[in-house]
Amino acid sequence: MDHYLRKLISSKRDKKISYSEYMETALYTPDIGYYMKPGTKIGRTGDFYTSSNVNNVFGSCLGKWAAKVIRQAKLTPRILEIGGGTGKFAFDLLSSLKRTDPELFKQLTYTIVDSSPFHQSEQKEKLAEFPNVVFLKELPQEFFGIIVSNELFDALPVHVIEKKQGILYEVFIKEHDGSFCETIERLSDSRIQEYILSQSIELAENQRYEIPIKMLDMISMISNTLAKGVVVTFDYGYTQTEWMESIHRKGSLRGYYRHQQIEDILQHPGQMDLTAHIHFDALQHYGERAGLRFERLQSQADFLIGAGLFSELEDHQNLNPFSDTAKRNRAIRSLVMPGGISSYFRVMLQSKGIQGKLSE
Repeated sequence: MDHYLRKLISSKRDKKISYSEYMETALYTPDIGYYMKPGTKIGRTGDFYTSSNVNNVFGSCLGKWAAKVIRQAKLTPRILEIGGGTGKFAFDLLSSLKRTDPELFKQLTYTIVDSSPFHQSEQKEKLAEFPNVVFLKELPQEFFGIIVSNELFDALPVHVIEKKQGILYEVFIKEHDGSFCETIERLSDSRIQEYILSQSIELAENQRYEIPIKMLDMISMISNTLAKGVVVTFDYGYTQTEWMESIHRKGSLRGYYRHQQIEDILQHPGQMDLTAHIHFDALQHYGERAGLRFERLQSQADFLIGAGLFSELEDHQNLNPFSDTAKRNRAIRSLVMPGGISSYFRVMLQSKGIQGKLSE
């Protein structure tokens, strides 16, 4: 990957690339990008965890919630997951529906869209017992049903800007003495400028801030695909008011390498996960502009409780703390307790072509 990036930078007229292009290259280059090459990324032996890795209760709750929404909104019984990871989320959801709602399960088509050949091979192996699963590399032209993503937007490339002496600059990557380093140039990108105006962004002096242009493109693509249904986004991020708090003035762009947070994302290119907290106000604004109706934004814990998380708790008299039931109950509590994984996540619901608001 180092050699590939050096060739890319040297091919540019001004010998530099944006942070967005750096991330796109390091994460998504076929065969050598972090998400595109073989190797475990999620779980104990990978670089990070997701909520669906905690226990099967996450997918089970989503299965019950999806069944309720499909009936309430009179949706086509289809679920489309963008970025399926190991396939565990889909496995847990489908297993739950097969057990608790066999009638709906028989009608359901579950589609996974994932551009990574390695992840698709994992998903196909994990989901081999389910004949109603379809695997795609890109979004279909038209879709009716529920579109769900879990930590999709935080993995999309971002541009980086910074305010110095009252002037906005974009931060770029160049090569110097065999290493990758930053350089700045006065902001000139029209899409970034339009984003700043639309979101009424006012940076403090020396504040660094990520601009999620790829997120805007993705939510537009999702809306273009969705003919009628609901979009469910699980991710971590901030509202615009929260972004302006002093604690966030260095931005949120980070790397995760063997469960260690790496501040300098120019280390280990192609070998670690790169992520930035998402902009929920912008996701709502640009979603509405693309035709998606905003339903609500809530904490992941509140969403899961509303979806019936506590009904997953099991009574047991076994005093063994390592029994399956005890571990499952602990996992349920960890999803909602302060400081647990759900403390960092929120859920945004958007819809299209549905009469009336979705119920809580």
